[in-house]
Amino acid sequence: MDPQTGKHLHTRQIIGIFPILELNVDDVDVPLENPTTTCLDIFFLVSSILMHIVDVAIDINLAVRYLLAKKITYFIWTTVFILLPSFINVIISRRMQQQDDKINETSNPSKFKCVHAMLTKKLCCLVLVAFQLAPVLRYYRTLKYALYAYKFEKQGNRNAQRRYYLKMLGEDQDVALLRVSECFLEAAPQQILQLTILLKHYHSDINFEFIHQVASIVSSLGSMGWAMASYHRSIRLAQQDKLNIGITGTILQFLWHFCTTVSRILSLSVVASMWPLYTAIGCIFHWICMTIWIIVDSRGILEFCRNSNHAPHCSPKIKERIYSVLFSIVIGVIHVFIYLNTVDGSTFLKHVFFYIICFVENITATAFWIYASSDEVKNSWYFNVLIVLCIVPFLLGITAMTVYYGVFHPSLKHQNCANTRV
Repeated sequence: MDPQTGKHLHTRQIIGIFPILELNVDDVDVPLENPTTTCLDIFFLVSSILMHIVDVAIDINLAVRYLLAKKITYFIWTTVFILLPSFINVIISRRMQQQDDKINETSNPSKFKCVHAMLTKKLCCLVLVAFQLAPVLRYYRTLKYALYAYKFEKQGNRNAQRRYYLKMLGEDQDVALLRVSECFLEAAPQQILQLTILLKHYHSDINFEFIHQVASIVSSLGSMGWAMASYHRSIRLAQQDKLNIGITGTILQFLWHFCTTVSRILSLSVVASMWPLYTAIGCIFHWICMTIWIIVDSRGILEFCRNSNHAPHCSPKIKERIYSVLFSIVIGVIHVFIYLNTVDGSTFLKHVFFYIICFVENITATAFWIYASSDEVKNSWYFNVLIVLCIVPFLLGITAMTVYYGVFHPSLKHQNCANTRV
C-alpha cells in the first residue's frame, strides 16, 4: 500500500470514530493547493503543550496536597482520575504508532527515534502514564513538522514545505483523538470530583486548598475548551476534500459541545456532593447502556482496531473484536458527557435520543439537589447560581446545535449555492 494512501485511510478511521464536526456527508471541494504554516499555527501548538503541562501539574499538585493533609480518600480518587485516563491514552497512542509503523515501514524514522522508543518500550510507557505525556509527544512531532514546513516555506522550497505540511496534518489528526479522549476521560471526571469535594466542604472560607481546587477546576475547563476548539480546527484542516465550516459554524460547534458538557458536569457534581454512591451507580448504568449501544453499531471502532494486514473483506478476528469491545467501553465513558458518532450516516435521531436522556438526567439530578439540600446550602450565594448553570447552558448548547444544522452546516451552503446556479 502507498504510504500516503495508508495515512489517508488512518486519518479517515480516526475521523470516523470521532466526527464531532459532521463533515462526512458534505460534497467534495477543491483540495488545498497552497498550504501555509503560519506563526499562529506554531503558537497554537506551543500553547497546547504548555496548557496540557500546566493542567497536569495542577492536578498532581492537588493530589499531593490531599496526601499531605491526610485526606487519603480524596488523594486516591484524584490520583486514579490522573493515572487511569493517562494509561488509556498511552494505549491509544501505541495503537497509532503501530499503524504508523505499518504504513511507514519503508521510511526512515530516525528524526523521532526518542518518541518512537517512548511509545513502544514498556518501561518508557510507565513514564508516559505517570506524567500524562502521550499527547505531549504527539504535539512535539506535530510542532516539529510545522517548524519544518515553516522553514521550507520561507526558503521557497514548495515541495518540501507541502510534504511537511501534510505530515503535520497527519500528526495533528492523531493528537486530535488523544485530545478528545483526554478531555472527557480525565478533565471532565476531574472537574466533577473537585466540584463535589468543594461543594461538600465549602464553608465560605478561602485557604490554599480551596485555591488549588478552584485552579484545578478552571484549568480543566480551559483545557477542555481549548481541546475542543483546536480539535475542530485540526479536523477541518485535514478534511481537504470536504467543504470547510465557516467562522460562525465553528463558534456554534464550540458553544454546542462546551455548554452541554459544562451543564452535564455541574448537574452530576451537585447531586454527587450529597449522594456520591448513588451518583456513581447512575453514571455506571448510563455508561453500560451507552457501551451496549456503541457495540451494537461499532463499525467505525472495529475498523480502527482491525489489523492493517487483515483484508477488509474478511471477517474480524476474535482478537480484533475484543479490542473493539474494549475501545467501545472507553467511548462509552465519553458518552457519559457528550455524544460522539462512531459510524458514518445520519445522526439526527441519535442526537435527539441522546440529548433527551441527558436533559432528563440533568433535570432529575438538579431537582434532587434542590429538594434535599440543607438550609445552609439553600441560603448560600451559589445555590441559585448553580441551579441556573445546571439547566441554561444545556439549552444554549442545544440551541447552538439546532442553528448550526439548520443554517450553517456546509452541506446546506453547498446545496443553496447549487440551487442558485440552477
